[in-house]
Amino acid sequence: MLDSASAPSDAAEPAASRASSFPGPRAILGLSAWCGLLAGWLEVGALILKKSTFDINHLYGMTRHFVWLIPLVDLGLFVVLGVVLASAVRVWPWRGGWLAVRSLGALTLLPAVMVAFPQIYAVAWLMVLLGIAARVVVPLLERRVSGFRRWVRISLPVLAVLVPCVAAAMLGAERMRAWRDRNRPAPPAGTPNLLLLVMDTVAADHLGLYGYARPTSPTLDELARLGIRFDDARAASSWTLPSHAAMFTGHWPHDLSVGWVNPLDRSDRTLAEYLGARGYDTAGFVANTQYCATDSGLGRGFDAYHDYIFPGLTALKPAVLVDRTVAGLQEVERFLERRLDIDLLRPAVQRVWLAINGNRKDAASVNREFLGWLNRRGPSDRPFFAFLNYYDAHWPYQPPDLSIHRFGVPPRDPGESDLIQNWSSLDKKGLTESQIAFARDAYDDCVANLDEQIGRLVDELGRRGLRENTWLILLADHGESFGEHAGVFCHGTSLYRTELHVPLLIVPPSGMKLPGLAGRRVTGTASLRDVAATVVNLAGFEDGPAFPGATLARFWNGRPVPDTEFSEADGRALSEVVPYDPLDPAADRLIREPRWPLAALSNGEWTYIRREGEIREELFHVRVDATESRNLAEIPAAQAPLERMRQLLGGLTAGPLTPGRFNP
Repeated sequence: MLDSASAPSDAAEPAASRASSFPGPRAILGLSAWCGLLAGWLEVGALILKKSTFDINHLYGMTRHFVWLIPLVDLGLFVVLGVVLASAVRVWPWRGGWLAVRSLGALTLLPAVMVAFPQIYAVAWLMVLLGIAARVVVPLLERRVSGFRRWVRISLPVLAVLVPCVAAAMLGAERMRAWRDRNRPAPPAGTPNLLLLVMDTVAADHLGLYGYARPTSPTLDELARLGIRFDDARAASSWTLPSHAAMFTGHWPHDLSVGWVNPLDRSDRTLAEYLGARGYDTAGFVANTQYCATDSGLGRGFDAYHDYIFPGLTALKPAVLVDRTVAGLQEVERFLERRLDIDLLRPAVQRVWLAINGNRKDAASVNREFLGWLNRRGPSDRPFFAFLNYYDAHWPYQPPDLSIHRFGVPPRDPGESDLIQNWSSLDKKGLTESQIAFARDAYDDCVANLDEQIGRLVDELGRRGLRENTWLILLADHGESFGEHAGVFCHGTSLYRTELHVPLLIVPPSGMKLPGLAGRRVTGTASLRDVAATVVNLAGFEDGPAFPGATLARFWNGRPVPDTEFSEADGRALSEVVPYDPLDPAADRLIREPRWPLAALSNGEWTYIRREGEIREELFHVRVDATESRNLAEIPAAQAPLERMRQLLGGLTAGPLTPGRFNP
């Protein structure tokens, strides 16, 4: 099967003899399949080992099914390569065989080392591994050719059978968990369904419901007339994962494990775990796969959790050979365009990129998943708790195909396409007002399209008769900045109103007679941290405080709340973030350079923002300065409220926030 490690020479033994010492085309195909499976399992092992030991980023950033998808994808890639190599062996038996065994030896090890050391160029690794294969691996195996052939024949079916076995085990475990959960005692008859709709990145100040000049939210406007609208709801953080984690656990972000590179751990019970243990069917349907997928920890406790979808060739993306190849093609295209003014490759590269990366899930897809789950669930005496995360308003601000552009126009040239596609990484210092306006228009289009899809979902629930016994909780996890404060764009970059003020609606079931709630407005400050306690209250469970915080029903039922954090009539909202640099949101800079946390406290009249480390304070009198445009922290007349807010913040955070208090 293998010959010596020396390069082929025409002066060596006769051609027929030389050719016989190499594997034939059929053997090359078999060896390629074996190498592909081995490469895939080595890649999976390297990825798991890296994430569990020395990688600072503990989020996988891919579907949980990578453990069997990667070997399957690598098998396919190596079989294609094997066909090419087998053809070469058929034409040039000796030289083709010499090249085949060394190439396969190097490529088998390449995915694992690319995963373990991604900072080194793949081409450099390939050169190193080719040398190792030619001088070490192949000569070593040549000394045991018969044993190696026997090992390949025995292990090939084992490596192949592992793929469907692992896939079946994962899918079977999910089905087993769902079956076990369905056998739990059901809650009392009449217990309501609970539907939590989270509109990722939808700022309240961009909704007509909250006074925005554009009619971006007709659906939310109508739902507000049926339920309770919170005028000053505040997110617990200005980006996705800590905001969701606070909603699911009732804890402030500094008490949780979540961070830019850390998932929610098992230290605190989640809302899905609590409701599931009390007989609810629980299901999650998320579109934000970066920070809401299974690896984020937010899926814990759900009977069913749907994150990644696989249109086109997107199932190939978990394999590092595919991912890095596509990234390399993009770099080549950018180089040719930038240096040589050649853009002929752009359309082809964009098609390849979309085929591999185009698995963004729009609101219509999320709705279909949820409604499909309801269909499979069928008639049930159990209530459900469903969580839907919509990603349509998150950058890049690209409405789904065939959507109506109500406030802007589709990108008309490559410059506008790049502006939208690369919005988060652009240097905002160089943007013109027209470019910012173009991005804002695109964002508003996305918000309006999302509002329409929510309306379609609510209408469908009504047609199915589910609205009669279903509470709707609609909110956003955070807002979005467009330069309202100098240098602040996107989200996760500050704790200003633009990123913290979010919509919050609670709509009672249509079959419940709850006088006085329809069209009710709550003007007091409310924190999304209280969502968990509120949902438990809406479900009707009265077995003591299930989560930290207090139910938001305190704003409309008049019952006292035994919690000193809410002793003031307006309530309080704490928000926290360890921010990216708003002009350079690259994750590697975040990791290498310390970022001192920001904390903000709002109580309906004042908003106080404090940055630790360098100690920078801001105080805004929001009753008269809703846009937070005038910092009063150094104004003598404002020192009394400044000191009071300073003390209140310190009481809620139990001391100064440091980077070490996040992601402990």
